[in-house]
Amino acid sequence: MNYVENNDLLNFAHSLQKSGLNYDEISLQLREKGATETLLQEIIEKVKSIRFLRKRKTGFLCCGIGVALLIIGCMITLLLYSSGSDIKFAMYGLTTIGVVFTFKGLIDIMGW
Repeated sequence: MNYVENNDLLNFAHSLQKSGLNYDEISLQLREKGATETLLQEIIEKVKSIRFLRKRKTGFLCCGIGVALLIIGCMITLLLYSSGSDIKFAMYGLTTIGVVFTFKGLIDIMGW
């Protein structure tokens, strides 16, 4: 097979993965298209790496949002405390939301 056919199979596998099929079902579809075993392994590895890179990118974004919320929550808590206002929402609400975003991002970065 030439490069164009390999690229077409990769695009086909990527579209199957986007539609929600798992890797075994993608392998079956590619075998029906006539992919050899070595080409099949390469395509599945590329699809996995594309998925993990995208997931890692969203993980860094979620971590950034979480850390920003934690810093903002800390600053608002300090400002509210020094002025004698109620600090419950800033201290507990923003901290909880920030921790959830941070953990979600860390899970995506690690690839779980």
